[in-house]
Amino acid sequence: MSALRLRFAVAAVGLFVGGLASFVCAAIVDSAAFAAPAAPAASAPDLKDAAVDASTPISRIPPDPAPMRERAQWVFDLRWARGEAYLVGVHKLDQTTPQETPRAMGRFALELFEGPTLIERVRFDFPLLGDEPRDGGIRPVPYFGKNLVTRIGVLFPATGRGTKLQLWDRATDKRWELPWPPVEGSDAAATAADGGQP
Repeated sequence: MSALRLRFAVAAVGLFVGGLASFVCAAIVDSAAFAAPAAPAASAPDLKDAAVDASTPISRIPPDPAPMRERAQWVFDLRWARGEAYLVGVHKLDQTTPQETPRAMGRFALELFEGPTLIERVRFDFPLLGDEPRDGGIRPVPYFGKNLVTRIGVLFPATGRGTKLQLWDRATDKRWELPWPPVEGSDAAATAADGGQP
């Protein structure tokens, strides 16, 4: 019986202390509210008066254009060898139904231009190739890019549009010109690879 009374006493003391703390906090807040008049709120700037400089671009990289939808696709056989990109060959792939160009992230991109306007972009990554390592702390981060030789086939819509195709390395901002429209086979690719171009 004494244990039950002790519990009730502890509970009552707890409720009293909690109520007292709430009362003290409320009194402090009320006194602070009446102590000084509130400062007037700063007026928000009128966005209609803000000057917009149209000559300054938000980004120098244009966004991905609307994806093309083509039944035929070019397959660009690309090779990465010790820091350089090469075009090994190109062949055409005829699919049963039109396919929309998928959008993905990647360090590299095939970009098709019509004059100065970007009309298609396909991003991709070479297998095992990542960005150059940053400081990893105590242990160095492994990097295979210096001596890596790897290869990938990249699907690109076989459109009749476009005047210029480029392979772009976003990490180094290096660009290689590719033949457009492409010529099927590996001989044209070997010609394009001369002089460090893919």
